[in-house]
Amino acid sequence: MERTELQTIVEALAGPNPLGCAVKENGVLVIVDSSGKKKAYYPADYQHLLHPRKTNKTTKGDGYARAQ
Repeated sequence: MERTELQTIVEALAGPNPLGCAVKENGVLVIVDSSGKKKAYYPADYQHLLHPRKTNKTTKGDGYARAQ
C-alpha cells in the first residue's frame, strides 16, 4: 500500500488529523485518531476503500491483430 493511499484510507476511517497509524503483518490497520483513541480495523473493514490497481490487460486476439 502506498503512503498516499494509506493516508486517504486512514482519514476516511478516523477523520482528519490522525495522530498515527500502522499496518500490522496480518493486514490489521491500527489508527490513533485525533482524540488519542486507538482503533483497529481488519482488512475486510477497509477493503472497499482500496483502489484497484490498473493492469494493462489486452483483449483476446489483440496480439494477433497487431502482428499483421
